[in-house]
Amino acid sequence: MPTPPLDPGSALALRSQYRQSQSRAARLRLLVDTGQELLQLPPPHMRQRVVQRACAFVAMDQGLLLEWSAAGAVQATAEQGSGEPLQALRALAEQPHWLEQPPAGETPILRILLHRADGQAFGALLLANSVPISAPDSEDLESLQLLATLLAAHLENQRLLGDLQARERSMSELVQRLFSAQEDERKRVAYDLHDGLAQTLAGLHQRLQGFAGRCPPLPPELDSELQTILQLAQGCVGEGRQLIGGLRPHVLDDFGLLRAIDREADRLRDAGLAVHWLQRCPERLPGALETALFRIAQEAINNILKHARAARVTLSLAVQAGQATLDIQDDGCGFTSPCAQGAEQLGQVAMQERAHLLGGHFSCTSQPGGGTRIQASAPLPTLEQRP
Repeated sequence: MPTPPLDPGSALALRSQYRQSQSRAARLRLLVDTGQELLQLPPPHMRQRVVQRACAFVAMDQGLLLEWSAAGAVQATAEQGSGEPLQALRALAEQPHWLEQPPAGETPILRILLHRADGQAFGALLLANSVPISAPDSEDLESLQLLATLLAAHLENQRLLGDLQARERSMSELVQRLFSAQEDERKRVAYDLHDGLAQTLAGLHQRLQGFAGRCPPLPPELDSELQTILQLAQGCVGEGRQLIGGLRPHVLDDFGLLRAIDREADRLRDAGLAVHWLQRCPERLPGALETALFRIAQEAINNILKHARAARVTLSLAVQAGQATLDIQDDGCGFTSPCAQGAEQLGQVAMQERAHLLGGHFSCTSQPGGGTRIQASAPLPTLEQRP
């Protein structure tokens, strides 16, 4: 079978289509590879990589990435190349109103703007070459703009993440100051009650007891009334002591976290619940850590008394591998939603926030009929971190 004659026109068309497909594949590789790299690089390396790739893509050896603030201060954040051409790009950035008019000169300079999500420009990529070359075609320019858009999106995400982290740090500092102020106010009120109202109530109870002891025999009705008054006075003294202990228990300051939690557990025992300790850690912990874990235990015990309808409570306080862990579990009625989702309940949010401020972890697991378990852990500060 004879070979058909070669058509030069068809061969040129095939070659042109092949080169176009290669060019499109190169553009696609540029965007895909750069996008994957940007996900793994910190912002300074991210900027430098985009400048390098942009220069290599359009065969230019000079590149400069400029960014400016809302006040208009321009700063070069990445560059590629050296010598007079790079100095010319730097000089261009210092010219007034260079953004409003395309740069002109013997050597063509490419300018690709970086935009935020709202469309406002915050940077520009300038590319040039040491020797004159032909200008890139429209598809190459479009690819460079997409490359700049990728960089702008990543830089904007980094900026937003930095703003969010700064806001979270400010919020954590504010919450820490609020907790600290709350503890100081509780301590002040506890001392005022102890030195004022509690002493008055205790003196009243003693005077009533002395009066009852010296009083001549009374008729049954009056004697019953006197005993009722004595019981009320004694109850006021007990409630005053409980109030002072709830505000700032002296046992926490004097004997440490274990004794303070066990004293709180007396409220469970008085309510008829069985209390069992799995682990005890009698050693003293840093003051901030003891206060936070005590408040978490206090809130958990309050919830058990109010809502759990439990018969048995298991407690654990342990220090292992530089970590203090508090574990409180009851066999009560439980509930359907985990504590982490009950953000509307201020007590649970406060427990979680206290653990978070210590750099620790808080969890609450529960199921209907299966009881509830509270776990809070926090790292022990190093000797350098302790005040």
